[in-house]
Amino acid sequence: YGRWESATGNRSTSDMRLELARKLDLQDEPGEPDAVRAMKSCVVGMLKARLGDSDAADWFERAIVEAPNEPGYELFLARYWSNTRGARGPVRDLAELHYRRALEKLERLRNKGELRPFHATIEDWTQKHLLVLHQQDGIPLLPSNAFPYSSKGRFTPELAFSSEIASSADTRDFFYSNEMRTFTGELLFAESEVRAARSLSAREKWDLARAPLRYQTDNRLRLVFGPLGALDFAYGYSRAQKAQVTTFYDPTKYLTDTSVEQYGLGYSRVFPLYPVLDLKVDGGYRRVRRRGLIEFLPDRRDEFNMYEFKPAVSRFIGPDKVTLRGVWAYLDIAALPGGVPEQAMRQKVIRGAEAEYAMYRTLTVPDGLTGHFVRTPTRGLSFKAGLTQDDEVYGVRKVTRNDYYAGLRYASPRPWELHLQGNYYTSRAVYVNPNDPNPHEYTDPSQTFASVRPSLLAQVRLVDPESAPGLRGTFGGFTLEMLNLVVPAHVEFATVGPKTYENVRVGVEVWAKFFQQGVLGIPVLVTLGYDVQDFYQIDKWMHLVHANLRIGWGDL
Repeated sequence: YGRWESATGNRSTSDMRLELARKLDLQDEPGEPDAVRAMKSCVVGMLKARLGDSDAADWFERAIVEAPNEPGYELFLARYWSNTRGARGPVRDLAELHYRRALEKLERLRNKGELRPFHATIEDWTQKHLLVLHQQDGIPLLPSNAFPYSSKGRFTPELAFSSEIASSADTRDFFYSNEMRTFTGELLFAESEVRAARSLSAREKWDLARAPLRYQTDNRLRLVFGPLGALDFAYGYSRAQKAQVTTFYDPTKYLTDTSVEQYGLGYSRVFPLYPVLDLKVDGGYRRVRRRGLIEFLPDRRDEFNMYEFKPAVSRFIGPDKVTLRGVWAYLDIAALPGGVPEQAMRQKVIRGAEAEYAMYRTLTVPDGLTGHFVRTPTRGLSFKAGLTQDDEVYGVRKVTRNDYYAGLRYASPRPWELHLQGNYYTSRAVYVNPNDPNPHEYTDPSQTFASVRPSLLAQVRLVDPESAPGLRGTFGGFTLEMLNLVVPAHVEFATVGPKTYENVRVGVEVWAKFFQQGVLGIPVLVTLGYDVQDFYQIDKWMHLVHANLRIGWGDL
């Protein structure tokens, strides 16, 4: 580890390439003991991993062959599969395999009385990294896959339960839908000729900006068996009080409670397909039951199938990593019973794509507030851009909502991060006149809207998980693994359509992660937040709160 640190340090990518070339030249000197050759091979593997070379794993494997009894080389290879490789997730089965082999070799050395002092560090790091590898699963239900881990869980299936409880009084829903576009869409539709056909009063516009009390729970039973991937059985329920407009003829007089119940299946796995790329397959099916979301029919229950596919691919370009991901979701909403068939059709399709370029090379950056520039390895400078399109059909009308965004994330070597992002939101409606002999789409200009939202998120790591590669001490059986203080802020203004709901929002959040080391290694993630949002065009200040408790979690 020390040789690798001295070969990387604050060196540039070209300097590290030179170090790698020197070490390769000295790799197979005659007469060297196997232990020395193994150490050299591991350093080469770590350098190649740092530089993004596709054959890094081969050099870790070579070190294992040259020193088959040393658990540390299994640990370094497992770290490569869990921390370096993968597309939006680790190559879990290979990481698990080598972490368990490290524990197996440690147990063998312990039984022989051949443990050396540094093996305590290897065991500590292995246990910690297995906790992190399993943290999204939740509560382990089989002892062989619970903390503290042993080599015996290597060939057994894993079964775990996760649960999330969330509550908020917020202008946004739990899916972070754009609140300005939502309120503006309600305003424009209410004022249209197909509904109230009038301008809403100042009071009605003021009342449309609302923060319903919401709560939800998501529960998942996950079954994992080695290279077969993860199979999830999921159930979720959410409810919002007075969240939905009952009738757009009088949009603020009656508001309806809404509820959504979902249950279904999901599957995910990361496939290592180097030297080409890593591929993540992620998708699922859900049966959805909704109540309160159909205009005029607050007690009507909607029931339909939802299909979702979220693939991702990644590849290293030198020390930097490119990730492409997409999303496709189809909500096969049943037509409303009764009435004219053309008015009863319902459907929703969501498509999206994102590209991210994460720079992990050493960069010349400001050293805090001193104004001096230093060359240092950062925790990543990432650039991303993406778009989503949401098409929803209401009878002969279709509403299309597009989101375009670009941003950057800078993770400083100091204990802070900065996220900057710009979003461009649009909404438009088209309709078909079924009485036309040759029907075609017409745009409804009264329903067109666009806005721009620049946002900033500053984050300070009060307790940094990367500062302790091993296990921290416990308090009452709990380890505080992460504690972040976060300040999010945005301003949003309209570029097309009414400016009614232009707003400024700023808040403060606390993110904390715990491990319950005393019982099974249960992971707990807590998020608490408070925001103030000013809809300055209608002179409305809103105080917003949200709280989340997660035991295990999905794709955050």
